[in-house]
Amino acid sequence: MTDPRFYFVLCFGLMLAAALWLNRLARKFHRRTGSGEEQPFSIFDLQFPASEAEMDTLIGRLQPIARRALKTHLWVDFLFMLGLYPATALLCIIIGAKTGNGEYFFWMVAALQGIAWAADVYENIYCLQKMRQRPAKGGFAGYSFAVNTKFLLAFLGLAVTLPVAFYFWMTGEFWHSSLRYVCILAGETVVFLLMTVYNISRRRSSTP
Repeated sequence: MTDPRFYFVLCFGLMLAAALWLNRLARKFHRRTGSGEEQPFSIFDLQFPASEAEMDTLIGRLQPIARRALKTHLWVDFLFMLGLYPATALLCIIIGAKTGNGEYFFWMVAALQGIAWAADVYENIYCLQKMRQRPAKGGFAGYSFAVNTKFLLAFLGLAVTLPVAFYFWMTGEFWHSSLRYVCILAGETVVFLLMTVYNISRRRSSTP
């Protein structure tokens, strides 16, 4: 099958499944503060530290459980990438096919998702190297550049496609054969939201 909508649905489902796994792992993210207390942190603390020294301090203060969870999180994130960036690129291609001459712009944005993907891979590899017994030193400027590039290009892909997709849907200018794919996407999203709510309620009920 060569229909990009089919592959978009697959990538979207993979992205949501990986996101559920990542959220479960993130619940174990705790670090020791300078006073020895346990404090939760998010993956954004690792992505946007003020300096390399702050990043090394954060990783160095991880408890063994949190360290294992973070390392697994970084590996599972490769699956999330496999869903996110191809899905965004495919959405650009799908939307571009309905815009006439604008198709070339959307193809360019789709190609930029490959750069965002490469930047994300570099980011995770850098973090995994930092988690070694003897962490690598240097390269922090390149790491920060990769993180910012990833977010900028990924946001660009979503920012230029979602409003246009919404416009086509509201005006009725869409392929009627797309309805079944929209239904599948809606079903995947509902399952994702139900699983997320279930995990949150289960976590709250287990908290003393």
